Amino acid sequence: MQQPTQAQMQQHQQNPPNDPTKTVYVGNLDPRVTDLMLQELFSTAGVVESVKVIPDKALKRPGQYFHTPINYGFVEFTEARGAEQALSTLNGKKLFNHDIRVNWASASQKEDTSNHFHIFVGDLSPEVNNDVLAKAFASFKSMSDAHVMWDVHSGKSRGFGFVAFREKADAEQAIATMNGEWLGSRAIRCNWATQKNHGGGMAGQVPIMAPGQVLPYEAVVQQMPQYITTVYIGNIPPQTTQQDLLTLFQSLGYVHEIRLQADRGFAFVKMDTHENAAMAIVTLQGVPIHGRPAKLSWGKDRTPEGWQMQAAVGAHPFPAFAFGAAHQGMPHQAHHQMWTPQQAGHIPHAQAHPHQHQVAPHQHHLPQFTHMVGAPRAGNPNNFGP
Repeated sequence: MQQPTQAQMQQHQQNPPNDPTKTVYVGNLDPRVTDLMLQELFSTAGVVESVKVIPDKALKRPGQYFHTPINYGFVEFTEARGAEQALSTLNGKKLFNHDIRVNWASASQKEDTSNHFHIFVGDLSPEVNNDVLAKAFASFKSMSDAHVMWDVHSGKSRGFGFVAFREKADAEQAIATMNGEWLGSRAIRCNWATQKNHGGGMAGQVPIMAPGQVLPYEAVVQQMPQYITTVYIGNIPPQTTQQDLLTLFQSLGYVHEIRLQADRGFAFVKMDTHENAAMAIVTLQGVPIHGRPAKLSWGKDRTPEGWQMQAAVGAHPFPAFAFGAAHQGMPHQAHHQMWTPQQAGHIPHAQAHPHQHQVAPHQHHLPQFTHMVGAPRAGNPNNFGP
């Protein structure tokens, strides 16, 4: 991770923050990024106290006149938790096609773990905080960081976190020995946080998961094109309600629509972004719903007009269990329950990009479901549409 230079730190220290544990450094900023843009983006992590974007004058030296200026800045939160959340969720976020770099404002504030080996820890019970998570993995000597992901609106845990290790062997051992161990009131799930951490050799060929299969987030997010934002959730018991699913999914992003077939053991949940849908698949995989472990994978949405699917993605078949052949024997007219935020009288909070407008499901801006439960399309009894 790019660290703030000594000159940058000296300039920032002319106006030091009230509490350095609440302030993050933001680097690799496009010159078009303004204070307001940065405030809107970082407000998704917590309440922002102040923002300052600083032009990088160091780039105006001889021999670099044709180099695109790269600015940097500092964001101060009202609480340290906001700074921690920003470090966890916003590092690498794209702004004007630049991957921004987020780090502690003080170079000595916290160890740089960007090149460490990170694992995902899911099914965390509500009482597990950063300290509890760190202590659970303290026996692995190269552990460098542990943090729980928090819902900035409710202040409650989102039920998962990440642990970093300096040594790959410790990360591998942690996954092997801690997966299924009890922490607090739940058995936790451990897996690689990103594909690059474990070198699975899957570059250019991302496998399609079977329902219930656990894959790293980076593998899941690459399985489908960006316009796919629908999650299939199976193995759910008949008593499952829309509220049950809303409670699970809304902490991971804005829920546009829920189509529930509880009597048949499955549902489709449409999220606001492809990334949030992927995080839902990773985070909620195996979570118990009325005693049954949920099995999640991708659903399918209508292909936007003019969309060009990449060959690497198009080469993979869509998972049959989510629609089509999986529903052989389903009546041609299936009676399903459909939920939208307006029906509930409220709109769940979003944790998506701050510039993304939340659009009601009935508006034309929102792509419609296809290949979901409902009446079959003409000429194909296994191809279900809305």
